[in-house]
Amino acid sequence: MSRYDFPGKGVASSVAIGYDRPLSTFFVQVMQPHPRIDGEEATYIWKGSTPGELPTAADAIAVATEYADLPKDLGAKLETDRLKTLGTFDGPAQLAAKPFIQASPPPIHTEADAREAGYTRAVLADSTHHTLELLIEPGADLDSIFLAFDRDANEMLHVHGWNFTIEPEAP
Repeated sequence: MSRYDFPGKGVASSVAIGYDRPLSTFFVQVMQPHPRIDGEEATYIWKGSTPGELPTAADAIAVATEYADLPKDLGAKLETDRLKTLGTFDGPAQLAAKPFIQASPPPIHTEADAREAGYTRAVLADSTHHTLELLIEPGADLDSIFLAFDRDANEMLHVHGWNFTIEPEAP
């Protein structure tokens, strides 16, 4: 793994960019001052946390450019870091962890976008603690972990279907 840290600009207090070999992705972390804890930072943007999310150095640099002044040779450094890992293989801990890595939900923030992305089946998911109004894909396996759009929070969720009673939404 490689990592380069830079002072932030605009809303960012710092920016980290690098390459993560086990996930086969470049990454960018943009931090900003924590809203309530003096001297601490909070994550503003974190891209490249799922396998292959940012496949090229140029993809990562495009995200980071708005938030930090980056050196002109950064793309070459990042690509060199990636090339240095080509003969490296996962160790036992990485092999054991990979089945548990889930892709992040897609960045959908409106019901219209969710419907356009194929989340068209309206359901109510009820547990003893929560009732969620969701949009799911028509063929979602409700006894597994599936993606859903939470219509109240306007965000995508991983839902563990076995924890809920799921019924069609009343018309």
